[in-house]
Amino acid sequence: MVLGDLLTKHAKENPAAEAIVFREVRLNYGTFNRETDRIAAGLLKMGVAKGDRIGIYLSSRPEFLFIYLAAAKIGAIAVPVSWRFTPPEIRFVINDAGISLLCTMPGFSGMDFIGNLDQIRQEVPCLKHVVLLDGGPAGNDMVPYVHLLREPDHSLRKAAAAVTPDDTVLLLYTSGTTGVPKAAMLTHGNLVAYARGMLSSSGAEQGDSLLLNVPMNHVGGAVMALMCCLFLGNKLVLMDAFVPEETLKVIEREKIAIIGQVPAQYAIELLNPNVGKYNLGSVKIALVSGQSCPADLIAKIRDRMGVLPRNAYGLTESSGAITFTRPEDGEDRVRNSVGRPMEGTTIAVMDEKNNILPPNSIGEIAVAGDTVMKGYWNRPDENKKAFDERGYFRTGDMGMIDEAGFLVLSGRKKEMYIRGGENVYPPEVEEAIARHPNVMMSAVVGRPDPVMGEVGRAYIIPKPGAAITPDEIKAFLSDKLARYKIPEDIIFRNNLPLTPVGKVKKLDLYEEISREFRMK
Repeated sequence: MVLGDLLTKHAKENPAAEAIVFREVRLNYGTFNRETDRIAAGLLKMGVAKGDRIGIYLSSRPEFLFIYLAAAKIGAIAVPVSWRFTPPEIRFVINDAGISLLCTMPGFSGMDFIGNLDQIRQEVPCLKHVVLLDGGPAGNDMVPYVHLLREPDHSLRKAAAAVTPDDTVLLLYTSGTTGVPKAAMLTHGNLVAYARGMLSSSGAEQGDSLLLNVPMNHVGGAVMALMCCLFLGNKLVLMDAFVPEETLKVIEREKIAIIGQVPAQYAIELLNPNVGKYNLGSVKIALVSGQSCPADLIAKIRDRMGVLPRNAYGLTESSGAITFTRPEDGEDRVRNSVGRPMEGTTIAVMDEKNNILPPNSIGEIAVAGDTVMKGYWNRPDENKKAFDERGYFRTGDMGMIDEAGFLVLSGRKKEMYIRGGENVYPPEVEEAIARHPNVMMSAVVGRPDPVMGEVGRAYIIPKPGAAITPDEIKAFLSDKLARYKIPEDIIFRNNLPLTPVGKVKKLDLYEEISREFRMK
């Protein structure tokens, strides 16, 4: 089974069922499928073929899903691009993925880069077409979105028939310890297997409406939320920005049954002075992922929403969250674990020599199963390091499995920290800081934050005689990194702890931060 089959099935069996809600727009499955077919026909007319990469530089709105699933129907590959990205970040993704067609809309900062294709072809030679959602053509090479809408014919049926479960349908970018982003190749089979496993473990049922208020370029939107609804034929309610009180209003108005958020979102919503005005009793599943959930927040979710939240753990490379706690596990399990593996997924804890460790032993978490990505796009060396000979993917996260089979996290082998649900990779930030002419050396780490979970802190050694301010560093980074990647703290030092070979001893910095926050 492939993604197009799922959408076509619901359109035939229950075309009037609500599929997408976005602001005042309400679309049923018949319309959803029809619009997707028209876009697929338009892509074929523009020369898009199986395996071509289609960039989607949009916020979470219906057109994102139309283009994503239209690409899926003809065997093309969707490449979501974060609307928070700066021009250099967008340029990297376009070139790395080889995007030939990019769909976007005016209003994003990256549009300054896109401009007129004639001016940028030297920087992104692979990009042949830019499709503009609103505002009409902005240049000779811009195509209005309405021009994509064509009536399907035999060419669409032929293209759809050639799509297989092993075909890549989605490239989702995630950075690494080198600071160079890389794309996880997720197949139709990965996503369908993920839907089956998630539904058997999460408690989602037919008829449950789901609210998506996280970016669609994340695995939480592009896979978890979409596949939950697409597999069951349920309603997906989209928000194109996280607005705390608006989220509460939408839960009440749409009788939301399933909501998945990072702890920071729940915390901000439940701190809203008007939270008591809204009826949140429709919520059956409150999924918490991205970071560990503090005990006091677990209690607030339980008291305000009337359900014990479900903790989860996952990553882009596994198509999303692959462990879940359940209400019957009890509150202690939510506080102290991220649950047990979902159906079809195997999790092991390994030592440095790839030996699987016994229960209650801390090691690196490894994952295997039908939801695990095909590999990284154009990264053969990374793939050799990421997978062992048994097919296990080494996550870089540390933890243990207890005697009852629950996964307990204990930290990260990699340097990554998570700011409000967004992964931040220090080497990428350090590389950007290093471009400042007055910086000699920097080290970026995460430090605790009561709302965002973690935020960035940069320790910087200026060049001799140079005078730099924190605001100057932040302004310098503003057109090089997405805002969430820019460190909150900028601390200048004359020196940093170094190893004998001259590398920064970040463990010393983490210990310093730990002492600082213990004293507060």
